[in-house]
Amino acid sequence: MLKKLSLYLKYNQKRYLLIKMNQKIFEKKDVRKLYLDENGNVDYTKIQARWDELKKVKVSLGNKHFTQEVVEKAKKLDQQDQQRLLDIMIAGLTNDDSSVGIAATRPQDYDFYSFYLEPLIREYHKIEGQTKQEHDWDIPVGEYVLTKIDPKLEKVSMRARVARNVDGYNLPSSMDKDERIKFENQMVGVFESFGFPGKYHSLTPGHKNFISDQEAQVLRDKHFLFISMTHDNYLMSNGVASDWPYGRGIWLSQDETKMVWVGEEDQLRIISIVQGNDLGKVDQSLHELLTGIERSGLKFAEHSTYGIITTCPTNMGTGKRQSILGKFPNITKNGKDEARLKEIAKTLGLQARGVGGEHSNMDSEGTADISPSARFGVTEAIVTKRLFEGLIKLYEYEKNAANEKDRQNCCNTF
Repeated sequence: MLKKLSLYLKYNQKRYLLIKMNQKIFEKKDVRKLYLDENGNVDYTKIQARWDELKKVKVSLGNKHFTQEVVEKAKKLDQQDQQRLLDIMIAGLTNDDSSVGIAATRPQDYDFYSFYLEPLIREYHKIEGQTKQEHDWDIPVGEYVLTKIDPKLEKVSMRARVARNVDGYNLPSSMDKDERIKFENQMVGVFESFGFPGKYHSLTPGHKNFISDQEAQVLRDKHFLFISMTHDNYLMSNGVASDWPYGRGIWLSQDETKMVWVGEEDQLRIISIVQGNDLGKVDQSLHELLTGIERSGLKFAEHSTYGIITTCPTNMGTGKRQSILGKFPNITKNGKDEARLKEIAKTLGLQARGVGGEHSNMDSEGTADISPSARFGVTEAIVTKRLFEGLIKLYEYEKNAANEKDRQNCCNTF
């Protein structure tokens, strides 16, 4: 397997095609062997050669900040810590379309490997000078109301989530099967006693709450449960998807407005979904759920500067993502020009994704998941405020695009 993989990589390097998600999926245990010497030690010459090849396609932040100074500092570490550094950057080495290409393996990585990770994090989050992440959940109900933007936005799918990892565990990229199952079982105990009516659905074979593939698909069709991670080359190569489906599942509230993912990119994704038009009500629901979990005695991993610790450094800070599903048929030309909406959203400090979130497509009505891009240096309350203010401008673009189309149609000659 390793020989075939090595030949495959070398062949694609020469053609500058490398490894793409939709071409072939590689597991972390196989890919990382390509960057070891005959004694099983980290080989920085092989790593640098790979980064150099990738620069001909796209330069990720992991690549950009892998300097000679980083190499010299890394070589002074014991071999076990050097191996961990390889694991941190392995997804970036594997995927030629990586923008960041980094996944932490444990909470303390952000301090232990600060000589590599700090400049990368500061660049991504645009951090200047000394700063510290602050938190603020004082988000008013009745202020950020979508019908103020457009009366038609009466019943909108609104979602907010926070990523969390628990002290005392490795992060998902380096958890083994036993640790994943142990964590899941601990969370089942939390769900059974934290005061919200609901049920845990496990994907772990043999678990007391195990659900069949058919039952899992019902939850996916409702956009509640995450899909199999074994089809994602990022999550497979960095180890997050290892041991699938053990230790994975979802707690779902009785009214299906609150849910907790267990064992995805972060140990917990705590989510609230509300059909309506008041963004503040989503936050209210989410904060109730988050507080209930915290009361159970779990201690979340947090960094003194960066705030909430997440597997991917892009989510550090609040760990919060808040979004709505909105229709933008005019900007997207009925879903045929997703890039235009994404470009406009970016100028407004927003992200536009497909109906199913990241790596999914928009539909023929131009339905997109719209969220603020900032995670660090903003509070939870500011995330909500920025979403509302960005939507005001984005729907103005949509209105202008409709007027532009009408002007074009009136001048058509046949």
